[in-house]
Amino acid sequence: MTLFGLVRHGQTDYNLRDLFQGSSDIPLNATGIEQAHRALDELPPVAWDVVVSSPLQRAEQTARIIAEDHGIPFGGTDRRLVEIDWGAAEGQPSAEMEARYPDRSFPGREDHQAVADRGYDALEDLETRYPGQRVLVVAHGTLIRFLLSGVIEAPLPSIPNATLSLVELEGTTWQVRMIAGQEVHSTVRVASREQNPRFVLEKSHLAPDALASLVPGSAAGDAEEGR
Repeated sequence: MTLFGLVRHGQTDYNLRDLFQGSSDIPLNATGIEQAHRALDELPPVAWDVVVSSPLQRAEQTARIIAEDHGIPFGGTDRRLVEIDWGAAEGQPSAEMEARYPDRSFPGREDHQAVADRGYDALEDLETRYPGQRVLVVAHGTLIRFLLSGVIEAPLPSIPNATLSLVELEGTTWQVRMIAGQEVHSTVRVASREQNPRFVLEKSHLAPDALASLVPGSAAGDAEEGR
């Protein structure tokens, strides 16, 4: 069994200004750097074996800060962990673009199922590369939300910056143990790793669900994903 810790990067100026960020390569701001330093505080201690990340600088910056602070080897980056490409919405005000394009039907937007599928591919390959180890993965809010929503088969609200979610993978069995610092227990077994998609991501999961909870059955979360 390989334990994955999914960490959303720290805050950027695009997050602060509520702009669609996606595949745009934006660095952390001062708040985001501080969040990266505190990302593993006040959580049950885990002896992480390695940190890997998306190659976008906000994720890699966060990963390298965590690695240095906690003495964890940095294992490099994986392109499959990059954030969804929002197409025409990249860098634009979220309220304006959502009003103009219902259901986030932005021209040039990457398919949401394809985003989830490349994320599952990346985790499966990391499980093969680091069998039985504890792997910290620093990525992005929408990608992490898609991965978790697929496994638990439920919509989720925004994943806050610099929060930790836990997923265990052994063979074809996936177990979500924590979402953004809150404990949860959801286990699903897929038929095989050749099954595609592993988990179907509903179109309703494309946008954060403001009425959903970070943990099914608990009070709704209120943090913005920041796109």
